[in-house]
Amino acid sequence: MLRIPNDDYVNVSYRVAELKRTPPSTTVVYLFGGSGTMEMMRSEAVLAEAISADGHTDVRVVSLAAHAQSMGETLALIDNLPKGHGLLAIGLSPNRLVAAPAADADQLSGSPLALTSPHLAAALGARTAVHKRLPGLLPGFFDFVISYLNQRVITRSPNLLPISYSSHYYGDGPVASIAAKKTGGLVELERERPQFDANIAYNLAVLSAAVRLGRAKGYGVTLFEQPLGPEASGPQWDSYLATYRADVEGVGRALRVPDIDVQPRADLNVDDFADLFHLVNSGRDKWTPLLARSLARVLEHSG
Repeated sequence: MLRIPNDDYVNVSYRVAELKRTPPSTTVVYLFGGSGTMEMMRSEAVLAEAISADGHTDVRVVSLAAHAQSMGETLALIDNLPKGHGLLAIGLSPNRLVAAPAADADQLSGSPLALTSPHLAAALGARTAVHKRLPGLLPGFFDFVISYLNQRVITRSPNLLPISYSSHYYGDGPVASIAAKKTGGLVELERERPQFDANIAYNLAVLSAAVRLGRAKGYGVTLFEQPLGPEASGPQWDSYLATYRADVEGVGRALRVPDIDVQPRADLNVDDFADLFHLVNSGRDKWTPLLARSLARVLEHSG
C-alpha cells in the first residue's frame, strides 16, 4: 500500500492497526513527532537497546512519528492506541505548533492518517467548521486511492514493483552548506512565525488533551525537544524560541509533565545536521544515549 518509500502516513496507520489488533504485552516507549523525531536516531532498535541498558529492563520502541505530523494527528494517534504500560514521548519544536484547526479537521475523515478520533473532534470543537463530503473514513479512503493511482500507476514512480518503507529521508547526508542552512532558517522563520502566533492557543490545547488522554490510557507521558540546528539564531529566532519555550513550559507546569531537552548536553555542531532540523549519523550517535538516559529515568519514575 506504500506510495513512496517514505510514505509515513501509510506506515503509521498500518502500525497503529497492528497495535490495536495485537496490543503489546511488554513495556513500550512510543515516539510522536515530525521528521525531526524520525531523524534523531538510527533506528528504533538502537534507541530501545540504549533505553533498556540505562533502565535495566527490556523496552520496545515504536515510532509513530511522521513527516510534518501536526499536534492534532498526534492526538488522533494516541486516541487509537490500546491501553497499556509504558511511556508516550511527544517530540516538540516550534513548527509542530503551527497547524490551523481547519487543517486538522481533515483528519476526522481519515486523511492523512487512516483513522479518526473523537478526542480530536472534541478539541476542534467550535474552532472550525467540519464539512464531511462522505461519512466516516470514506473521504480519506478515496483521497488515498487517487494519490496511490497517481503515484504508482500513472507516473509509475518509483515503479510498479513492491516498495520497502524507509524511515529516513536523509540517511547520512548530504549536509547542506552553512550558507544554505542560514538562508533556509530565515525562510522557515518567515513562514512559521505568523502561523505559530495565529494557532498556538489551539495547538497547546491539543497538546494538553494528548497528555491527559495518554495518562488516562495508563501511560506515562513526557515531552522532548526535537533537534534544532545552531543556525536558528539571531534576534528574531531568539524571540521566537523564547515565546515557544515559555508556552511549552506553561503546559508542563500545569500538567506536571516533564520536557526532556537533550540539545544543551549533546555538543552538536553544524556538520551533525543535514539542514536546520534533521540529524545525520554523527548527530544521532551523540543524541541517542542522552535521550535514552532521560527516557529511562522518566519511565522509571512514571511506574
